[in-house]
Amino acid sequence: MICIGTTGRVHYYAALDASIRLIRREMDQPHSAASTLGSLRAKGSETEPTGAIRERVGAGDLGGGQLRKPVGAVVAAATVLRILHGSERPLNASEVARAAGLHRGTTYNILRTLQAEGFVGFDEATRSYSVSLHILELAYGVLRRSGLMDLARPLMHAISDAHGVSVYLSKVLGPSSLLLLDWVGVAFRTDLYVTVGRPSPVPAGASGVIMAAFGSSSSEPELEALFSKVAWYQKPSFADFLARVREAKKCGFAVDRGAMFQGITLVSVPVLSPSWELLLILTAAGHSHDLDAEALDALSRAMQSAAARLSESARLLRLG
Repeated sequence: MICIGTTGRVHYYAALDASIRLIRREMDQPHSAASTLGSLRAKGSETEPTGAIRERVGAGDLGGGQLRKPVGAVVAAATVLRILHGSERPLNASEVARAAGLHRGTTYNILRTLQAEGFVGFDEATRSYSVSLHILELAYGVLRRSGLMDLARPLMHAISDAHGVSVYLSKVLGPSSLLLLDWVGVAFRTDLYVTVGRPSPVPAGASGVIMAAFGSSSSEPELEALFSKVAWYQKPSFADFLARVREAKKCGFAVDRGAMFQGITLVSVPVLSPSWELLLILTAAGHSHDLDAEALDALSRAMQSAAARLSESARLLRLG
């Protein structure tokens, strides 16, 4: 692995800042990321009028403050949705009630209400329920209004076009899970491995190394327990995995050459908030035979440049 910069995050970001020009040369887009940032600032000033903010605060709605009293019906409905989402098959009302620990009548009313609102689908033949595709519409709206895809997609396309790889953008959900938000490119059949909107377990592959290196700190026993549950094509020893984590901390990126997926090389980089919180992970994937040492070096530098651009813009985004 070829490292850029010296040990430490300060040196790492100095290297990233110096290499930002690379991605700008690769991008041949009619609208620059800078103009996109300007439009985001303008939109941000329009979407939340000062008067509306004052009105909410005056009414006691402090937004990010502590929850005073959970609304039981909302909590129950959210539990029902999570149970349906986590199930491999549609469930009837009794099965949902047992899983949620709710009375069957209450569960039935919640399911019927969610169905009427379009969040749950009902199969008359099997009398079973499942999450509706309407959820995707809501999720798309969140991504669109966050401004993330306006910034990320041009960068992802630039890397994909210049280096012949697929590029993936994932949201960090916690110490043990990533959510794939979007991907571009046709380097290989991505649906064999990952699906947009589907959480993937970590630590696995290059993204798992980045999670362990830059994510919320876990003790070594906790990390080893997570590591033991994840399948790789050729799984390294835990000691080797920790060595990769240390290397990623020093270099600012991680490379996996066919250990996670046969014949596939992965390069992952972190996208950090101003307070150094790991928000997103950007991953490039391509056939190993197309990525020699020189190509891998160029790809790693382009990925770090893209991650730096996203990190610089993190304060403008609404990532939830």
